[in-house]
Amino acid sequence: MTIAQAVWLNTQSMLTDHSTRATDTRSRILQAAFTVLSRQGYENASIKEIAEQAGVAQGLVHYHFKSKQQLVLAVLAEVCREMEFGEEQGAAGAQAAYEKFKSMLKGSRATHALYIQLIAVGLHDKELGAGVLDFVRQDRAHIEDIARQVLAERKADPKPARAIASVVEAAVLGIMVQNLIDPDFNAEEAVDALNAMSLSAVFAEER
Repeated sequence: MTIAQAVWLNTQSMLTDHSTRATDTRSRILQAAFTVLSRQGYENASIKEIAEQAGVAQGLVHYHFKSKQQLVLAVLAEVCREMEFGEEQGAAGAQAAYEKFKSMLKGSRATHALYIQLIAVGLHDKELGAGVLDFVRQDRAHIEDIARQVLAERKADPKPARAIASVVEAAVLGIMVQNLIDPDFNAEEAVDALNAMSLSAVFAEER
């Protein structure tokens, strides 16, 4: 091995180590931001507190995220990734999505609370609102895709898929809110009812 090759390999190793450390630091900041936002809310959470929670310098948070809104949108992206429905297709995919939603209603209350809170904040914060809108549209598009697959399996007109997705998205958000604020709310029962209603819309009885 030549000296030049040794220097190049050493440089690549250093770059990889730096990249790994940067990724780890970013992940720590995101986790800290989720913790602080969940505990204190968007308005009361500060970059200083998030940096302290992450155990990093405040300037390092600003290095990775240029504004509080950008940091919060990155947290929201992670929240939405956790809430994704899965990869199964058609009716099986719809059933799997509802089962995952029921499970999350029990074990991911902090995730749902933050998601609902950021939707509300996005109503009067343009930068955050634009990001929230993108995520809501992506979620609705995913539901629409599942509805189209179910309709295709039934050899039915795919046209209702968009409206079905809009109603399901609205119901999902409503179930999240009720589950968070009403201790007597039966979330599992509500999800089962939503499942039956949405599938009945695409599995109309044959005449």
